[in-house]
Amino acid sequence: MKIGIFTDAYNPVTSGVVTSINMLEREMKKRGHEVYVFAPSKSIQPKENQNLYMLKSMPLIVARQYKNRLAAFYSREVAKKIKELNLDIVHTQSEFSLGLFGKIIARKYHIPFIHTYHTMWEDYIHYIIPIKGGRNIYTKRFARTFSKNFVTKAECIIAPSKKTEKYLKYKCKVKNKPIYIIPTGIDIKPFEKENFSEQERTKLKESLGIKPDEKVILFLGRVAEEKSIHILLESMPLIFKQAPKTKFLIVGDGPSKEDLMEQAKKLKIENQVIFTGKIPWIDVPKYYNIGDVFVNASITETQGLTFLEAMASSVPIVAKYAPNLAEFITHNKNGILVKHDADFAKSILNVLENDALRNKLITNGLITAKQNSSEEFGDKLEMLYQEIIDLYQKKKELNVKEKEKQTRTIYKRITNKLLELTKLKKK
Repeated sequence: MKIGIFTDAYNPVTSGVVTSINMLEREMKKRGHEVYVFAPSKSIQPKENQNLYMLKSMPLIVARQYKNRLAAFYSREVAKKIKELNLDIVHTQSEFSLGLFGKIIARKYHIPFIHTYHTMWEDYIHYIIPIKGGRNIYTKRFARTFSKNFVTKAECIIAPSKKTEKYLKYKCKVKNKPIYIIPTGIDIKPFEKENFSEQERTKLKESLGIKPDEKVILFLGRVAEEKSIHILLESMPLIFKQAPKTKFLIVGDGPSKEDLMEQAKKLKIENQVIFTGKIPWIDVPKYYNIGDVFVNASITETQGLTFLEAMASSVPIVAKYAPNLAEFITHNKNGILVKHDADFAKSILNVLENDALRNKLITNGLITAKQNSSEEFGDKLEMLYQEIIDLYQKKKELNVKEKEKQTRTIYKRITNKLLELTKLKKK
């Protein structure tokens, strides 16, 4: 198959979307398919990817620290190249410029198009419209209508979690359009604890000002309002009082960093809170592996790959309860899900001090990480692509009634095959 991926976020941008796209590329290439990525200019082409096409773009003023860019939504030159490529399927990964370009290309050259809905935009509208908390009802309605309109012409939609599927169905009112839940999964090998010696871990801790005998409470991700890191900071004074040989390590960068540093000063815990800023992706597994507990208070994640990465790194999890997390985290089995912010301190201390609980969370977390592998992600998408391509070709030869019947049959077959692949991987 010749697969066209259209995305507004690509390397060197660090995000869950980019991680998912990189995983998709690798898995499809492993299976012998050709993958072509269409992204904004200034994107970085990995050595193994010889098929990157870039559209002219400019820096996105909103949240500029993430290095996102806004590309032109059409390029005649790139469109001509795409015609020569003879793509079998278009897979859009965003709803903006490159996503629109993908839709135009699909319609222009009669190529089936599917879409992965990564981001529930009403949770991020505060970056665009500075309304406190992003809770204005009109901006939420706009975000939902915008999302619904984008996916109208897609053959199907991929959601990374049930939470996203429900959002599309019940909030955005997406009807008569199949939505398939396909979590990205992770390549667990880079995160495994045996990759790092005790000496390497100690050296990294010391470089951060953490003593070898001090325990590390770890947050890793975007340092932004929607991650609710301020809630975690509020819990730290009590934790540090009861467990003074502890540090809170915040790995990542973002617009909330200065506000959080100021909050730490007001709480008089700035000497025990460490901000690393942005780190290279290649070093991320090493940072996980110095953590004694991974914490996150966000309820806006669509999937939460960082939780699986922490599990793969043998780091127990304490997180704010959210429906999508409950899909793969079972409270008190492979993680701790906190329902009330006031309970964070107690839960974190319990994991740090209770060896039996800690070992249980680590053991079951590793099992969960292995069950959410990149291989399963690749198998499911490969099957989905082939079924959608076949359906698209068959519909050209059928009348309206026959099209509807054939469409229902294949959509049902896709659902059954996804279930089969899930059961196979869980054995």
